[in-house]
Amino acid sequence: MADSVDRVFVHALNTVKKIPKTGASRPPPSDRLRLYGLYKQAMEGDVDGVMEQPTAGPGLTAEELQRERDKWDAWNSQRGITRTEAKRRYVEALIETMHRYATTSDATELVTELEFVWNQIKHNSSSSTGSSPKAGGSTGAPRQFQQPMSGSDGPMRILSPMSEQDEAELRSQRQMDLEDEAEAAVESGRSNRWQRKMERAVTKLSAEIAALREQITTGREWKSKKARSYPAWVSWLAWLVLRHLVIDSVILAIVLLWLRKRKDRRLEDLVRAALKIIREYVRKVLPSR
Repeated sequence: MADSVDRVFVHALNTVKKIPKTGASRPPPSDRLRLYGLYKQAMEGDVDGVMEQPTAGPGLTAEELQRERDKWDAWNSQRGITRTEAKRRYVEALIETMHRYATTSDATELVTELEFVWNQIKHNSSSSTGSSPKAGGSTGAPRQFQQPMSGSDGPMRILSPMSEQDEAELRSQRQMDLEDEAEAAVESGRSNRWQRKMERAVTKLSAEIAALREQITTGREWKSKKARSYPAWVSWLAWLVLRHLVIDSVILAIVLLWLRKRKDRRLEDLVRAALKIIREYVRKVLPSR
C-alpha cells in the first residue's frame, strides 16, 4: 500500500505543476497552508530538528515574518503522523481543493485523472484485504465422504495394469511438469521483485527531485531577501565608490606621468595643492596626539 501511495503522491505533485497559471481561481491561504504542511510532513517528517521557528531578524519585514511563521505552524500542525499517512492526506486534500477551485477545463481534467488513479489504488487495497479471509475460510471447510456408486447406479471401471515403462514415463512427465511450474513461479517472482524495485526507485527519485526543487526555491528566496536588505545596499554602495576611486587614481597617475615626461607640471602642482589642503583638513578634524 505504501508504494501505491508514493506513486499517487508523485502523480499529485506532477498534477500541481500542470495546473494552468491563468484562468484558474486561487485557493484561500488556509487551504494552501494545509497542503504545504502536509507536503513538508510527507517529504521531511516532523518539523522538530529540521526547521527552527522563524524569529524577527535584520532584513525581514513583519509581513514576511508572519508568512514564515504561518508556514512553520502549518507544518508543525501535522507533527506525529507518518510520511505515508501525510502523503495520503495530501492527495485527498488536493483532490478536494481542486474540485472546489478548478474552474478551467484543463484543471478539471487533471483532477479527474488524479481522482481516478486514487480511487483505483483504494479499490485494489480494499479488494485485496477483503478477499484474504474468504480464501482462508474456504480451506477450513470439512470434506464430505462420498460413497462409490455400485450396481446399476454406477458400474465399476476395470483398470488394466500399467507396465513399468509406462509408469516411468508418467513419473518423468509429472516431474517435468513440476519443474516447469517451479521455474515459471521463480521467473514470475523475479520479474515482480524487479518491477517493484524499479517502481520504488523511480518513486524515491521523484520524491528526492521534488525535495531538491523545494530546497532550491527556498535558497533563492533567502538570497533575494538578503540582497534586498539594508546592509547589502550599503556594502554595494561602498564597493562602487571604492572601485571608482581606484580607477580614477590609476587614470590620474598615468596622466601625471605623461605630463611630467612632457615637462608640464601644472596638473602635478594642482594635485599637490589639493593633497596639502586635505592633509590640513584631516589635522584639524583628528585630535592631536
